[in-house]
Amino acid sequence: MNTEVEPVFFDNRDNLRLYGILHRSQDARKDVGIIILSPGIKSRVAPHRLYVKMANRFYEMGFCVLRFDPHGIGDSEGEIEARTTADFYGSVQVGRFVNDTIDAMDWMENAHGISRFILAGLCGGAITGLLTGAIDQRVHSLLGLGIPVILDSAKADQTKYMTRGQLEDLRGSYLKKLLDLKSWTRFLSLKSDYRLIYRSILTAIKGETVQLNTPHPSPPVENEGVRVESNELGNNFNPYFPMALHNMLSSRRVLLIFSEADRLFWEFEEKYMSSYKNEFEKYKNNAEIYITKGANHIFSFKVWQAEMLKASCEWLDKNYKR
Repeated sequence: MNTEVEPVFFDNRDNLRLYGILHRSQDARKDVGIIILSPGIKSRVAPHRLYVKMANRFYEMGFCVLRFDPHGIGDSEGEIEARTTADFYGSVQVGRFVNDTIDAMDWMENAHGISRFILAGLCGGAITGLLTGAIDQRVHSLLGLGIPVILDSAKADQTKYMTRGQLEDLRGSYLKKLLDLKSWTRFLSLKSDYRLIYRSILTAIKGETVQLNTPHPSPPVENEGVRVESNELGNNFNPYFPMALHNMLSSRRVLLIFSEADRLFWEFEEKYMSSYKNEFEKYKNNAEIYITKGANHIFSFKVWQAEMLKASCEWLDKNYKR
């Protein structure tokens, strides 16, 4: 296949220039294209050059693939005003980069005649793709890696909302430190997080999942005009997530790939599936979930990347065979 990889740029609606890389071939398909979205504070390359590897595999399948930096990230113009990383991620989780994604689709449609899109991305890129699909019908499907279902905020006490999986993982690490002198010194010098130790042990004794409907409301996320009030459950679950996911699944396809050792997988299971399993089942024909065994959030090892890419390409081949 005669392939081209070229740097590109386009302006978003705020007249900020966004830069990216376009992977395409002369005979690339015109019926659907793929846009890989920023995972958060990382650029269009992603950890371990994951997005480069994804783009290469996808255009080998005949897709035109764009990966770009949204405003304030990487090479693109703009500023990030959030004071903390948690607040920045909170703003991404409610749609900070949705408009940039729509502008990228506009550019792809005007420049290359592609009017249907598969949005893909890790973490922040996955939730951006989902929220974009909820308001733009040009999004034909979503390939989401490690999608978050919570709202981050620097003001939130995240220990209140830890899942059973997280607490079990912490308990395991505490048990390994029982014979470690430095750990005991830290414990006796009042430097340990006694709340987490207590909750992890209590969860094991009672065999109960951490309660979601605590009386402690999440603080609102507010960044550059983006604001979300506390949700009805009084926890850190993102109220936009089920609405956007069910909107997508009602008429379009979604593949969610999680890493087995990722807290975001545990949060998805305990904070979304536990409450919405019956509703999710209504859309099972359009939804697939794949678990990458043993992998961490960013697919650090090549064997994890290979498994994720294999699952992604098989899903694309099944649903978009030429």
